[in-house]
Amino acid sequence: MAADTDHWVFYFDPNRCIGCHACTVSCKQYHDRGSDADDWRTVTHHEEGTYPDVNDVPISMSCMHCHDAPCEKVCPTNAIEKRESDGIVTIDREKCIGCKYCGWACPFGAPTYGDEGLMSKCNMCLGQGPGAGADADSTAKHKQDGQAAVQPNCVSDCVGGAIKAGPQSEVIREASEAAANRFKSDNGRVIVEPFAEGSAAVDSTGSSDIITPFNAGD
Repeated sequence: MAADTDHWVFYFDPNRCIGCHACTVSCKQYHDRGSDADDWRTVTHHEEGTYPDVNDVPISMSCMHCHDAPCEKVCPTNAIEKRESDGIVTIDREKCIGCKYCGWACPFGAPTYGDEGLMSKCNMCLGQGPGAGADADSTAKHKQDGQAAVQPNCVSDCVGGAIKAGPQSEVIREASEAAANRFKSDNGRVIVEPFAEGSAAVDSTGSSDIITPFNAGD
């Protein structure tokens, strides 16, 4: 569990995600990234069941701004920083040398590398464009005014309300007891709701047969 409850975390509810990819499109538009650029937020589709009873389970992921930030620990040039004020992980592309150590260390595969080979990723919309946020106001995002304080675009444009973000202490209050307990007992990198009882992704015993990056270690 993150040590600082003011640090921002993402929340995801797979039961509310409809796989529309609005989060992905919204992210690209806000950060003015081309349609052929790697996605900072991705939606992967996982199949469950046997034909003809096959179900699609969409999973939305991005950089989770981990409390222990594995990418920051392996960066040889200190280009990656986890902000002390709000825990948002930023990348200073002027220091990045494109070694891709961060890509190997990230448990969610969040770092992307453009034609120039430099890393870019989600910055919780702390700024706009690759590398944005590295030189941003150090005041915690939720204590700022104006554009810097707004919710990430993937959150505000999520059709089903499946994605949330904010200080850990606030977001965890909106989660179910099961999701909160799992977050506290595990690595505490992202708050994820379990598949709902009776959903297509859960069998008759109440356990999920679908392996995703969120439950692969269970």
